[in-house]
Amino acid sequence: METCNLRKENLIFATMQGYSFKLSDIKWQLDKETCIFPHKIADKMPESMRIGYLTTLAYFSAEYSAGYTKNINQIFSQWLGMIDLKTIDANAVYQFNVSLGPEKNYKLNSIKKFLTKWKKLGYVGVEASALTMLGKIKIKTNLTGEAVKRRDPNSGPLTGEELEFILESFSNLLKEDKVPMYLYCYVILLATTGRRPLQLTSLKAKDLIRTGEGWFLNIPKVKQRKDFRSEFSLVSIDDCLYEKLTSLVDVNQKHIEDSINQGIGHMKNELPIFMGSKKTISIQSGQNLYTIMATDFFHMKNSFISKELDKITTKFNIQSSRTHNPIRLNARRFRYTLGSRLAKEGASVEVIAKALDHKSINSSGIYVKNSPDNVHYIDMKLHSFFEPLSKIFQGSDSTQNKKLFTEYVLNSFGFTDCKHENVECFTCKNFRAWSSE
Repeated sequence: METCNLRKENLIFATMQGYSFKLSDIKWQLDKETCIFPHKIADKMPESMRIGYLTTLAYFSAEYSAGYTKNINQIFSQWLGMIDLKTIDANAVYQFNVSLGPEKNYKLNSIKKFLTKWKKLGYVGVEASALTMLGKIKIKTNLTGEAVKRRDPNSGPLTGEELEFILESFSNLLKEDKVPMYLYCYVILLATTGRRPLQLTSLKAKDLIRTGEGWFLNIPKVKQRKDFRSEFSLVSIDDCLYEKLTSLVDVNQKHIEDSINQGIGHMKNELPIFMGSKKTISIQSGQNLYTIMATDFFHMKNSFISKELDKITTKFNIQSSRTHNPIRLNARRFRYTLGSRLAKEGASVEVIAKALDHKSINSSGIYVKNSPDNVHYIDMKLHSFFEPLSKIFQGSDSTQNKKLFTEYVLNSFGFTDCKHENVECFTCKNFRAWSSE
């Protein structure tokens, strides 16, 4: 495999504490979950572009989330597979946009910041015309929530009946010792908080809070440019879940103590709630355990717990009444379910965004749009308006229906209520009162 001559071999520290690499390394491990192989991409570029790509990617690895960096690397892999990239200019960007098509050109948004930084760092490979072209192209946002709109039985929100059946099934399986405690707790947290897998697998013992007012969980936020566990949101949980999560921490503590033959009670608060049990084998003699605890090293992988969850419904035949097949379970469906339930109960977009820990309301509007429940509510409210009006046009009992229609309109604006004498409309020079005759 070809590699470019790298001018700097300093150690680069990834955003996630405890992970580092050199530019010449074939594999860059960015966190417990994510590793990338950037040289496989760079070697497909002209030699003059390679150092620019690798250095800029290293910058993003140190400043942005591992997932974002991995996404950039994957997009470049796709780009190089579509066209013969000699330099990144207006033509290269235009061709990539055409190849992506209108449904996928949202990917240009992901690399716009990357190309701008590449150019700013002064490395060869990105022409000014490329950035100009990116500014001219109309980039669509990534379509989200399509499964919510369609009420997809396999990937959309769970029905109330399905959710109840799932929770009841997991409760019974736990009593029969057929599912591990960590998986039961994970499902309950998904259903009650709607948080993402990374947020839950990042939890530590110190996030469990008990006060005179109740039991709480301090859940980390996950954003592109935030350090590991730097921001949190407090959510209420019940005492039963609190006790189960506490017992998970106790099990994790014993597992580590048995593995290293020393007590760790003084650092119990740093223990993960969801722990990758095999990680203790990797602890080397002389390593500072407290330093390791501050990272995500002991935390369970999102991919592992997601796969374990996905297996359960098939293994124990937990079927959907809609499809008569095992229910497909993942964190996203639980988020969709919580958002849809809140919308059905009349919650505002802002309330839904806060409940799902969205950083803006942009992704929350899908729950209150195109909802069959909302359509039924609107129909019910407008029935009194349209029924007499439609009968008037049909010539059915015209006098009576005109009276009903007029009364509805006047009542809607408060014109027939004597309590509204001070309504400003009546003092407006442009106001023309409707006749109720």
